[in-house]
Amino acid sequence: MPHEGTNNIAFALISFENLAAYESYRARLRTDSEGMANFSFAEENKFILAEERTFLRQVRS
Repeated sequence: MPHEGTNNIAFALISFENLAAYESYRARLRTDSEGMANFSFAEENKFILAEERTFLRQVRS
């Protein structure tokens, strides 16, 4: 990793067929014990400073 510049930003691209599929995914995350433990650990150790979401549409040619 380069030593200069921002080192506290991460990007992820996740694709869903539709909004209902995304909402279902989010609901499953809230009930997943490993996911909840992972989020709690990150929150307790202040790994997540901010969270932003941008919703994009796939461009097809």
